[in-house]
Amino acid sequence: MKNDGRAKTFDCLKWTREARDRINAEIAGMSMEEELRWWESRRPTNPVLAKQWETRKPPTGGRLPSRERASAGDR
Repeated sequence: MKNDGRAKTFDCLKWTREARDRINAEIAGMSMEEELRWWESRRPTNPVLAKQWETRKPPTGGRLPSRERASAGDR
């Protein structure tokens, strides 16, 4: 896809990284139970998003959250 010369009005990667950094700063130092309560407190109120929230599945694969990755070698 070619750039037609217009300047970007929205940078998705920048927005995603800023959101990730903001969330990581908020949950830094929380125990897993505190973090789960933090996420639960942000449950969507929009009916469509609430339904997706209810049907979400935990991530699969080899990627673990950083705090679990650090202790995975101890298992």
